[in-house]
Order: sequence, then C-alpha cells, then structure tokens
Amino acid sequence: MISRWPFWLALSGILLAGAGRAAPVEACPGDQGCQVEGGHYRLILPDSAPPGVPLAALMFFHGWQGSAEETAADPGLRALATRLGIALIAPDGTGRTWSFPGAPGRHRDEFAFVGRVLDDVAARFPVDPRRIMASGFSQGGSMVWYLACRMPERFRGFAPVAGAFWEPLPTSCAGPRPALVHTHGTADATVPLAGRALRGGYRQGDVFRSLAILAPQARAVTVTDFAIASDALACLPLTAAGSAPLELCLHPGGHVADPAWIERAWRLTMGGEGPRADHLSVKR
Repeated sequence: MISRWPFWLALSGILLAGAGRAAPVEACPGDQGCQVEGGHYRLILPDSAPPGVPLAALMFFHGWQGSAEETAADPGLRALATRLGIALIAPDGTGRTWSFPGAPGRHRDEFAFVGRVLDDVAARFPVDPRRIMASGFSQGGSMVWYLACRMPERFRGFAPVAGAFWEPLPTSCAGPRPALVHTHGTADATVPLAGRALRGGYRQGDVFRSLAILAPQARAVTVTDFAIASDALACLPLTAAGSAPLELCLHPGGHVADPAWIERAWRLTMGGEGPRADHLSVKR
C-alpha cells in the first residue's frame, strides 16, 4: 500500500523496508566517504557478494536538504540493496542541494561530478559500470531526469520519484532514449505534476512535458488515462514493446514514496524477475 511518510522524513531518505540477507559493508566510511574532484560519495557493498563477480548498483540522489551520509545510513535503502544483492552509491549534493539547470544551486557542474563518481567507483570497487540504475526523490528525482537527458549512456535505467525537469525545460535530450520509470502522486502539492513557481523566479517543470522532451515519439497521456485506485500504483507503458521501457506511474497520494516503487523500476529496467503484483495496476 502507499506509504504516508511526512515530507521532512522523505527528504532525508526513502525507507525501503525488507529483510536483508546479510549485513552491508561500508566501503567509503567516515564523514567524507570517498573523495573525488568537487565532492564525495558513500558506497555500501552487500556482504554476501560472491568474490570476483562485478555487482550491479543503485545510485541514489537525496532530496533537498539531504546528504550522502543520510542516504548511506538509511536502513531501508541498505535493506533494499542487500535484498537485491547490489551496491548502493550515495553521491553528496554540495550545500545539501543539486545544481542542475534551472535550480537555485550553482555550486558545481553536476554532470562532471557524477561522471567522476562513476569512474572512481568502477576503478576502485567490484561494480559493473554497465549495470547501474539512477534513482532519487524530489529534487534528487529531478537530478535523475537531467542525467537521463544528458548522460543516458552512463546508466542502464532511471527511476525518478516526484521530480522532473525544471524551467526552462531542455529543448532536446541526448540519445539513445534510456529506460525510465517515473513515479508521482496526483495530490503532490510540493512538486505538482504540472510543476509550480517558487520564490526567486524558479519554477519546477511539468512531468508530461518532461516526458515529451525525453521521448518525443512516446505515447501522450493525461491523468485521466490512469485507473488510479486508493491503494494502488497505476502504471502506463508509453512506448511499444521491444524498446527500452518507459513508464509513468501515478498514485493518489502527495509528496511521498513507497518502498516497492524503486524495486519495481529496478526489475523492469535492469532485468530479473518481474515486479510483485500486489497493489499494482498496469494499464496497457
């Protein structure tokens, strides 16, 4: 069922509940974690990983006022990574924010920073650079959208939650069009589906317009196309079978997240067994 976490809790990390198989390992411990030019990141490895076998990984981008330390310490994210047998990469936003186009932050080139983190992870740890999914919540979800647009070749899949492009929207995105599953609440007043104006002249972007920019040939939909139940996530595939998955999933809640959503996106974009059917409505 849809979780009802308060906004302040969701900012600092999504609690993805689930029984882990073994205790995770802190590969970048300490307050500063692993340093690269422009910042740092944290990395959690599953203790049960077979030696010599490269791991898939989830790179999770925290929300506004969050941090890599909070992401790495989140028991739910650690449990999810352990359950899937993957690494958890937690990049840190300078000033507890992300400096993507249109955002108030102007701290660094985020795309160069993420590229350096990915290169450092691949050079130092048993992580397969071809099997990394980017996910994030709220402002971190917006950061994931920009990575899908600017750096689609560096990730195998994208799973943003409650965050899209900001104004001015990109005019186009780099190819190839990536696999992406976006999840959003129809009652989200913090980051509405249609976006909203913020102080200082900044404006969050529209989710449907964001999808049209990322995938111009994708099926156009509106909220009325979704069969949204009170306890279900309703998902619509927007591209034909055989192409990279592209889905929009809506729920009737606000600025919240559910533990099943990222795992579902992982299984859809990264391969493996299908998503659990409980509390899920996929309309085709």
